[in-house]
Amino acid sequence: MGEKEQWYSNKELFEMMNDFKGEVSGLRLEMKETKMLIRDYNGLRDTINRVENEVIDLKSNVNTTQKSKTEYVGYIIAVISIVFTLLNYLK
Repeated sequence: MGEKEQWYSNKELFEMMNDFKGEVSGLRLEMKETKMLIRDYNGLRDTINRVENEVIDLKSNVNTTQKSKTEYVGYIIAVISIVFTLLNYLK
């Protein structure tokens, strides 16, 4: 084999280059789609984090409200029992 022999003809090289250009264009489109999906995912992730924080705040508010209700129920029962005790002494 001589050094001047070509591995591929000009036509084959041209076809390979065109195929390569098509593959690169396809990869660019796929990269754009992937970039859009990642951006959308990040937006959804931010929304989920914000909603989780709101749920945690609401849970803490509900727990605080329940604790204060039980305290008030205790005070109300104490006041009612004092009133009945006073009414019994007045008889």
